[in-house]
Amino acid sequence: MKLRKVDFYLDWTGSKNIINLRRFIIKNLMKKGEVIRWSIVDIKDSVESLNIKKIRIKAVLANSVNSKI
Repeated sequence: MKLRKVDFYLDWTGSKNIINLRRFIIKNLMKKGEVIRWSIVDIKDSVESLNIKKIRIKAVLANSVNSKI
């Protein structure tokens, strides 16, 4: 099993319910590999739009797909 650390920003629209945020993050992480652990490091307002938040995610993935995050 190969582990990989990832650190990236994910766009989250403010219209999505906060209750679904965890599911949204995990769904995006699972596209890249098996999720071992993850955390939200920072949340910022997007420069492009008032309705979008930039969420900084740090995660550890196993058996990750070789694609850029």
